[in-house]
Amino acid sequence: MQPASASTARSAAGPRRPGRDTTPRCRRASADPVPRPTALSTPRRTIGAMTEPLAVGVTMGLLDFTDEFKEVLDRWDKKVEAPSPENRKKARLRVYKNPIVEHVFATSHPILPGVWFAGFIGYGAWLAVTGPRGPLVGLPIYLAGVLAFSLLEYSLHRWVFHFDPGDSDFGKTMLFLLHGYHHQFPNDKWRLVAPPLLSWPIAAIVFALYSALLPMDIVWVLFGGTTLGYLLYDWIHYYTHHFRSPRTRIGKLLRRAHAVHHYRLFHLNMGISSPLWDLVFGTFAWSDETVKEAMAETRRVEAGQAGT
Repeated sequence: MQPASASTARSAAGPRRPGRDTTPRCRRASADPVPRPTALSTPRRTIGAMTEPLAVGVTMGLLDFTDEFKEVLDRWDKKVEAPSPENRKKARLRVYKNPIVEHVFATSHPILPGVWFAGFIGYGAWLAVTGPRGPLVGLPIYLAGVLAFSLLEYSLHRWVFHFDPGDSDFGKTMLFLLHGYHHQFPNDKWRLVAPPLLSWPIAAIVFALYSALLPMDIVWVLFGGTTLGYLLYDWIHYYTHHFRSPRTRIGKLLRRAHAVHHYRLFHLNMGISSPLWDLVFGTFAWSDETVKEAMAETRRVEAGQAGT
């Protein structure tokens, strides 16, 4: 006698109970018409081509801005020029919601670049004097590094920090972070020297470029001079904004030339540590009337932002 099959056994057990769902569990789950909500399924503001939660995750908080910053950014007209009337009474903004990004990577005390790069500056100088090529070769290479950074400073300022973002929202955001913020809030002491988010990647790129082209004993000397040039640039930039009564001729020249760039002729006087490359490329601007107007505007902005 043949054993009963599974279907025969089920039919013999009697009719199915009414209301019982006999659909297999795997099929019931796939047939669910209502998808479960996720963090990305709710409408969100977009940043570039990404929704805001995705952008925040991908960029580790680098696009997770405060509401105050978003308001200023939305109002900004994409002109890297003098501060708008709304921003003249503010000394600074908090940019990032993430406190680690804001206070560790996106801002910097003016003394910190000297801490970050002192080892490279010192080692390069030591190797320039005691290295295998001798001081007659090493010291000129070291000084060439200082000069190389002054050209890099000029080039970045002229062709990167004042680029035209067009209609791109992402480009507008990047331009404001790179340099627009500084022109709108020129007296923010914590965002005046380049923060790690900017200075460290540039240093890594320069070192990699030197390493690809030159022997390593020359690389360390040249890079040491380059980092010294960067440090001079950062501290001179701080000086032009916050030492408001320079006594030396060169101090007065640098502060006034930079004021002309900030408040009158925004695409001229691109050199900060030196007017050398402005003179070479024909972008140096100076007249008694222009300097007088720029310094008057400088003092008005400094007075408006003082103590805020």
